Amino acid sequence: MDWIDIQKDEAHVKREREKARVLRASHWWQQQISAGVCHYCKNKVGAENLTMDHVVPVARGGCSTKGNVVPACKTCNNKKTYHTPAEDILAQLESAEAGEENHEEEHPTDMERPILIIAEPHGFCSGVARAISIAEKTLAQHPGTTVYCLHEIVHNEHVVAHLETAGMRFVAQIDEIPPGAIALFSAHGVSPAIRAQARALNLTLIDATCPFVEKVHAEVRRFAKEDCFIVCIGHRDHQEVIGIAGEAPDQVHVVEKPEDVDALVVPDGTRVAVVSQTTLSTTHVEQVMKRLNSRFHTLQLPSKTDICYATRDRQQAVSTLAKNCQQVIVLGSANSSNSRRLVETAEAAGARATLVSTLEELRQLDTRNVPCIGITSGASTPESFMDAAVAYLRG
Repeated sequence: MDWIDIQKDEAHVKREREKARVLRASHWWQQQISAGVCHYCKNKVGAENLTMDHVVPVARGGCSTKGNVVPACKTCNNKKTYHTPAEDILAQLESAEAGEENHEEEHPTDMERPILIIAEPHGFCSGVARAISIAEKTLAQHPGTTVYCLHEIVHNEHVVAHLETAGMRFVAQIDEIPPGAIALFSAHGVSPAIRAQARALNLTLIDATCPFVEKVHAEVRRFAKEDCFIVCIGHRDHQEVIGIAGEAPDQVHVVEKPEDVDALVVPDGTRVAVVSQTTLSTTHVEQVMKRLNSRFHTLQLPSKTDICYATRDRQQAVSTLAKNCQQVIVLGSANSSNSRRLVETAEAAGARATLVSTLEELRQLDTRNVPCIGITSGASTPESFMDAAVAYLRG
């Protein structure tokens, strides 16, 4: 038996294991189907209106189910979720066993199409949804009036284009806003100095700062009053970090990587406090904290982690996804910190990961000969982009 035969034999074993796993899970959930209740909307629709829906379980948030298979009503399966039904997975595995291929069509046939799994949770977090809702309501309340927003309301080009079409104007500096105008602060927050400038311009201010970001601002103010040397773990050029550091410019010191800890100069007898950007990867923060703990034996910390739950949940979901798929697609803009962290998390879990900002970029992506593709989206990516991406990948 040469290496090609061995490779084929191993692939056969993997497919058989996958078929057995899906079948076991499907059998387990037949009990749920007999009850006629949809896993997603919880409506009792009758067993005849349910299908088996293949999902990726996560540790917190989203779906956390036995065997990766759940019953879904036709409404949820067709409109609200985009997971591959279990019966389709079995058919695709049988197709792979038979070695059927068709290279003449631009899109693969149903029997040749790779398994597509969507991570749950994905897309908008509560802070992003809140900020966009505030922006849309502000525009609706002031028809015909230019509403200004300092910086992008969230880091996503599709959201920005949508609001620009509706009449919002985005600016990079506060002095670009005319005196007396209506101004919106983005979800990333601003420093006290910017708020003072806005008041001096007599602006009508609307604050869309994410509550989790505002929590970090409050922590910095508290630590500053206690005369702490404040370390902020984050990207110094990110708007969120700029705003956080602006709460106490003389006391906040931004650390981007573990090596930066060694360069900190802390006066003798000064307590060291630590906060972080809300959209970082948990692994990265842990690495920086390890270095901080090795240098400073006593650290003042927030009562709860500054990485928001949505960031953690999406990272946990994509990590699980990456362990089940050879390729992971992350939908999000290039300037989105949380989307880039999803790419890094997927790569760390062993998958090939790509950040995709537009459908054109997705069309250029080579997904040939990939048995299983995973897809997720950043916390600032609209569901409409996920809809379009899934529609394309499913051909």
